[in-house]
Amino acid sequence: MAIDGQTDPEQEKAADARLWGHALHEETMLFQRSNLFLIAQSLLAVAYSTIATADTMSTPASVLAGFGIALTLTWLFVGHRHLKFCVAIQQRTLDRFPDVAETEAACREPGLRTWPFMVYGLPILATVMWIVLAVIT
Repeated sequence: MAIDGQTDPEQEKAADARLWGHALHEETMLFQRSNLFLIAQSLLAVAYSTIATADTMSTPASVLAGFGIALTLTWLFVGHRHLKFCVAIQQRTLDRFPDVAETEAACREPGLRTWPFMVYGLPILATVMWIVLAVIT
């Protein structure tokens, strides 16, 4: 509660802890979701290769390739929305904690961040793979 325009140090500390915990949670969720989709894609690719090599009819393999494309587009959509949220939380964290901003500035390599590769690069590669597999089936 504010007293004479002053913020209560305990409330400020609690707000900092919430922001920090939220930032850690969202970043963890971003990578866990990417891992989940990557594992699902890998299992689907194994199923596709098993069906494609064992079956003379290509219909089941084509269905799996179509499902792979749909799963990849879902991965891209979910990742894009979550990335926007993570970037906003990270910016708030950098604004609120100067020591984190200093560490980020000291350690950050020039160029693209890793998040876009996780969120866009992997799903795009998976989409290309499923399109190629669908075409050759």
